[in-house]
Amino acid sequence: MAFKMKRSSGTPILRQSMEDGSMGEARMDGSIVIDPSIKKNSSLYKRIVKHEKAHIDQIRSGRASYGDNYVQWEGKLYIRNNGYIYGPEGKLPEGHPNHPWEAEAIRAEKK
Repeated sequence: MAFKMKRSSGTPILRQSMEDGSMGEARMDGSIVIDPSIKKNSSLYKRIVKHEKAHIDQIRSGRASYGDNYVQWEGKLYIRNNGYIYGPEGKLPEGHPNHPWEAEAIRAEKK
């Protein structure tokens, strides 16, 4: 699978098809993946970069981490299963704006 890489403030941005229908993802290695169907430099692309960069900042600061079966947020571990996270606000789908890490990233989109 081929992809292009660009750096944004020291954060590699990769273009790769997202299997789950997501438009972007912040990875634990400090990179951001954006689906190639999103036009580069479009307002949507810029919004996704801001959102995922907020997640990268959360990871780099130690406030967040994740794996296939968990999300760690501010020192607490939450189970991740079948597209849901059993987080501080209860069982919600991944990416739900009521997860505190998502609410913070959504606010960052507007900056």
